[in-house]
Amino acid sequence: MKQTRKRRRRILLLADIAYASGKAVASGVIRFVSVHPEIDLLVHGRTSEMPMVHEELIPHSGIDGIVTCFSSHMDFVRGLLEKVPRIPVVFASVPRKMAPLKGRRIATVFCDHAAVADAAAELLVRHGLVEFGYVGSRHAPAAESWDAERGEAFRAALAHRGFRTAVYSPEKDLDADAEQDSLSAWLRALPKPCGLFVSDDMRAMHVLNVCRAGGIAVPEQLQVVGADNEEWICEHTSPTLTSVEPDFEGCGQRAAETLLAMMEGRHFEREAVFGARRVEQRMSTTDMHGSVNRAVRARKWLRDNCGEPFDIAQVAAHLGCSARMLQISYKAVFGKTMREDVLEMRLERAEKLLADTDIPVLRIPERCGSDAPNSFLRLFKARTGMTMLQWRRAKRQHI
Repeated sequence: MKQTRKRRRRILLLADIAYASGKAVASGVIRFVSVHPEIDLLVHGRTSEMPMVHEELIPHSGIDGIVTCFSSHMDFVRGLLEKVPRIPVVFASVPRKMAPLKGRRIATVFCDHAAVADAAAELLVRHGLVEFGYVGSRHAPAAESWDAERGEAFRAALAHRGFRTAVYSPEKDLDADAEQDSLSAWLRALPKPCGLFVSDDMRAMHVLNVCRAGGIAVPEQLQVVGADNEEWICEHTSPTLTSVEPDFEGCGQRAAETLLAMMEGRHFEREAVFGARRVEQRMSTTDMHGSVNRAVRARKWLRDNCGEPFDIAQVAAHLGCSARMLQISYKAVFGKTMREDVLEMRLERAEKLLADTDIPVLRIPERCGSDAPNSFLRLFKARTGMTMLQWRRAKRQHI
């Protein structure tokens, strides 16, 4: 019996392979095609050698299907597809808010930003952090599409774990210098230590540069995680950048598989998603000498015992390290000395005792661990602008 030979298919892949993400999507398509000898693959895309997309080099005839991962060239893509209106198309790794093309056979493979954000959240929580932040993109199209999804997913992942997240969204129409100043002020104001997830690796590189210029220690004060694992960025930042790598290659394979089903008239899913492949840890989250963990444990001990006499050597012995090492770690992580931090804790304790108890004012310094009551009373007035008695009366008038 004569075997029916399958008709060869021609697929056009439009890939932005100037970035590792685009290369990985292309790799997934190529891997799929390599085990389907009945498919011929034509590849056209933007590369570092050819930064512009040249439409005149793209064939418009003899094509049976198209996979495209262009998200920043949508006007170009729409113009091209108008010339081949009957050809099925799969969009790979493009924003959900991309306008659909009416009257076409179209499928889309989206990034599951919730999975990417959850991978970042899990890593930072596993490092023992309790303060978190998210830095969004500077580019409006991204901020209104995938960036918004990624940021909201990170907040949700941490809320599920019982934590809150501070979010930085750049103001519109800020020039580069003003935006850098705004970001720097926001980063300095974050409670430390803090775990920071950044929308993408390029933006994370910018964050690391701002931290270095502003004297914010990474990873001691901020642990920074980017997204997409663009190695040409991540391996050359200072410090090197930890990044979540989405499964771009799996996206490419899924896109090619879906396109083949469309071309053969079989059932296909119009929407599919791909998640996170791995988290590549580098120096921006690596506490090589245990300084973050040491400082956090010391601060917890101080909070639990701030009403007692303060002795750095006692805290260091409790943690099993030298007093000098502990002092260095503490200053690097929290940006203040242990003595400065203990004083703030004691003044906060004084406010709580004044508000919640009837302990005489002159006994408050002693109950806060101070062995210099007059000095403590002066510091309280400098902090609040009122004496302790005035503060207590003012507080109770507002209850």
